[in-house]
Amino acid sequence: MLSSVSALKAGRRAFFAGVARGMASDSTAAKGSTRHISPSTYSALEARLNITFSNPAIMEQVCTHRSFEQGRLASNDRMQWVGKRVLNLYVGEFLAAKFPNMTVEMLQDMQHANFGLTSLAEVAKHFGMLPAMRWESAVKEAPHVGQTKVLGKSVQALVGAIYQDQGAAAAKKFVAQHLLTRTVDVEAVVQMKNPKLLLAALTRQKGMQMPIARLMKETGRFTSSPVFIVGMFSGVKMIGMGYGSSLKMGEQRAVKDALIKYYAKEVKDFKLASLTGDEEQVSFFEQPLL
Repeated sequence: MLSSVSALKAGRRAFFAGVARGMASDSTAAKGSTRHISPSTYSALEARLNITFSNPAIMEQVCTHRSFEQGRLASNDRMQWVGKRVLNLYVGEFLAAKFPNMTVEMLQDMQHANFGLTSLAEVAKHFGMLPAMRWESAVKEAPHVGQTKVLGKSVQALVGAIYQDQGAAAAKKFVAQHLLTRTVDVEAVVQMKNPKLLLAALTRQKGMQMPIARLMKETGRFTSSPVFIVGMFSGVKMIGMGYGSSLKMGEQRAVKDALIKYYAKEVKDFKLASLTGDEEQVSFFEQPLL
């Protein structure tokens, strides 16, 4: 009996030791913090993104986090600081022009959800930046900790590097091609508290008639799985529609549908303010950075 227990414990130790070795191996690859990354890795990354920096060392610095080598090497800190502000300008300008009915709070939620560090980390992986990254986790036992933040900031640093090396027009073109073309899920982002009160206030503000819910269609009312389709009307105009297993659920979804249709209304053709004038003359710095 004792020998079988000992064998079981030994088996468990061997199993967890194997898991730990596997995790360590995966972590090393995921970190991309190989001490000597080939210069061809960075040139390939530039080619993939159709970027040509004036100095080959720039892309290497873009991919170097300050945690690497305890900050003894040139990191992407300053590039990231610049890039974050460039992104905020171009993305904010784009969202405000594309969704003119959204409140400031909704625009902030949209920007955070679609262009925050978590989203930008996925962009970095899509760019192929992960194998080129040089960084070290603050938690040695968990090398993955901090990876999302580091990758997200690397995209901000990339935008900042393009802005500093090639100018505002090049940075704006890069952001427009690689970031602003991504699909935005407005309904998943726009969270509305008290939607019925909000819809009532909105219709009053717009001088519209008070919303009225009407049952459009139903099936299986006296069964275990009924379906009710509810339309939300302002006067004769249907402004929203929803369905549910109860009239209340159908009404709630119709209200939210009406609000989403209003706030998520997109302007297809719009001109951004930053496109007026000479883009090359636009700068956010009081004096050139060295």
